[in-house]
Amino acid sequence: MKPSILSFSFASAFAFACGSAYAAPAPGNDGASYAAARQQFISGSAGDASARDASIDAFEKLAGSQPGNPVYLAYQGAGIAMRGRDASMPWEKMKFAEKGADMVEKAVSLLAPEHDTLLVNGEPASIVTRMVAANTLLALPDFMHRRAMGKRALQGALDSQALAQAPAPLRASVFSAAARVAAEEKRGADEIGYLRQVVATQAATPPVAKAAARLKELGQ
Repeated sequence: MKPSILSFSFASAFAFACGSAYAAPAPGNDGASYAAARQQFISGSAGDASARDASIDAFEKLAGSQPGNPVYLAYQGAGIAMRGRDASMPWEKMKFAEKGADMVEKAVSLLAPEHDTLLVNGEPASIVTRMVAANTLLALPDFMHRRAMGKRALQGALDSQALAQAPAPLRASVFSAAARVAAEEKRGADEIGYLRQVVATQAATPPVAKAAARLKELGQ
């Protein structure tokens, strides 16, 4: 069995979650529940299986209470894909990874113009949904053929008019993801451009420090 089947990484999804976790919880019980579920998701991304499963359950409940909000479905799917990362048997890895990928792709397909103005913890639902999907799909092995959809989701976030109004930590995460893809594809000029946009957000988050360090490494 190839190592990529056994050890695909959710580092990028974790970076996104951390990068946008600084937004204050939205008012009301749903806002508090969302903030708690996302914190569990972050812990799950770092390898805490119990937190991962708790986040899946929490986002499933949130999705049930607000079926018109694709953010919750995207996070639920990302959590299930993480089960694939953590499973011990290859067929379980594939089963959960495929199921989770299908869910995040469905979440993206549900996006409509109103999701540009629907805010979840102060962040546009359309941008969050696309970024959870992009980071999840781009973390999967190439043989699963999800990269193209992941790149489309990321490009959708980059092209969205809602991005300019998004909080700085979220914008930094979007540009950081774009820089990673550009680096993987050896598009040096694009990587530098996106890294500069990360730094320009002036967000007090890890992606900004990493982008500054990477620019220095590139002699910029």
